[in-house]
Amino acid sequence: MTSVGGLVVRDDAILLVRMTYGASRGRLMLPGGLLDPGETLDVAIAREVLEETGVVADPIGIIGIRTRYDGPKTDNYVLWLLEHCEGTPSSDGHENDEAAYFTLAQLDARDDVTYLAHYMARQVLNQNVVPMRKAADYEYLMPGSTADSWKLFLAH
Repeated sequence: MTSVGGLVVRDDAILLVRMTYGASRGRLMLPGGLLDPGETLDVAIAREVLEETGVVADPIGIIGIRTRYDGPKTDNYVLWLLEHCEGTPSSDGHENDEAAYFTLAQLDARDDVTYLAHYMARQVLNQNVVPMRKAADYEYLMPGSTADSWKLFLAH
């Protein structure tokens, strides 16, 4: 299973959502979710952020991958850095009941933030990450591939 999570930055704050279900119920975490069929990672994270928060955000690049297994289940979570483009955060009223920007000081004062969201917010807001960006000069030579269906992200 592959899912995406986004760190949307605006000024000196990160966009988080408070979940209404699952193991993170009642806790602040990164907006994100599963890929839909026919989606690339960057398209999925922009869609998930918009659906969950009402914020239009531009994916800048991949800043981390969390991979894990729990018994026979394996899942991979691709973490993205995004830039806020437009919109005011609002809850989707279904998966979450709050969507808002938080500074690092605000996150440090709370005990309802998932460890991964807090850790990654600290890394991003302290500028300790370098995103893997889409290669603009990559030639799409595979038969049937296009710039929309076949993407390469590199650390520069």
